[in-house]
Amino acid sequence: MNTKKILSFTLKLAITILVFWWIDKSFGFSNIAQTLSKADFSWFAVAIFVHIISIFLGAWQWRIILKNRGLKLSKFETIKLYYTGMFFNNFVLGTIAGDSFKVAVLHKEKHGKTGFAATFLDRFAGLAVLSIFAVIGGIIINATNFANQKDLWHTILILAFFSFILLLIFLIIFSKHLQILFSKIMLKLPFEQAKKIENIISSVYIDRQNKKDIKMITEIFSLSFVIQALRVSTHIFCAVALGIFAFSQLHYFFVIIPMTAILMMVPLPFGVIPAIAGAIFAAAGFSQENATIMEFLAAIAGIIGSLAGAVFFLIDKKDKK
Repeated sequence: MNTKKILSFTLKLAITILVFWWIDKSFGFSNIAQTLSKADFSWFAVAIFVHIISIFLGAWQWRIILKNRGLKLSKFETIKLYYTGMFFNNFVLGTIAGDSFKVAVLHKEKHGKTGFAATFLDRFAGLAVLSIFAVIGGIIINATNFANQKDLWHTILILAFFSFILLLIFLIIFSKHLQILFSKIMLKLPFEQAKKIENIISSVYIDRQNKKDIKMITEIFSLSFVIQALRVSTHIFCAVALGIFAFSQLHYFFVIIPMTAILMMVPLPFGVIPAIAGAIFAAAGFSQENATIMEFLAAIAGIIGSLAGAVFFLIDKKDKK
């Protein structure tokens, strides 16, 4: 391990320790233990099960995109790669780690461009659906706040942010004019890799005149609604396990979880995102202690649910040695 990696690991470990120190100082581990002792862990098991189902459906979605882009992986190989990517997503450095792993493996097998296109479209479909959830949830919150004469600025900003993301995603994937403009700009750039980057990015475009592309995008968006609903449900079931879920607060989950999904694109150390998510839920009216515990339970459910990915990774590493 080189010096850069050692420093990076040390910094991330220090931040994780700092997060747990803040949690102990703010709530006290004895209080957290007492809260957990009263939890119904059968609902936590449901959260893990729901997350596992979402992984299998995610692998199915990824395979549909790979097939559309000309690569037919076996069902087992697809599940193995996707599961390993999900483990990295949940435990290591956020979504960028898992996505990079899948693309790197396919790149070694001379399918890097296809792997990038499939992973990019898979990620964009999920982000688009989460943005739709957030927009709908934001409208409900704004309507409620307006009726109760509460401040609307924060929720309007959230609504505008996710509306912009949704528009940007559809423009990137579907807008022929934007695609042509991007290609022209990239091909005029002076550095050597510009053409290669343009070639890779162009592989994610959807041809609206191509029936296979339209069928594929319809299938993956339909699947994404189910997948993302299941992943949001992982958090909901953790709330149920702690006895803090109320149906009247359901829309907050469909706004806050997409916000944390955006944060997961940044390679943050373990513990940071659950702590931030807990603070956001607290701002929405939840108890910060319970919300933070709920988000850590959801993170743990994700890790447990994707542990098979760690097994696949270790077996592959041993076989290569």
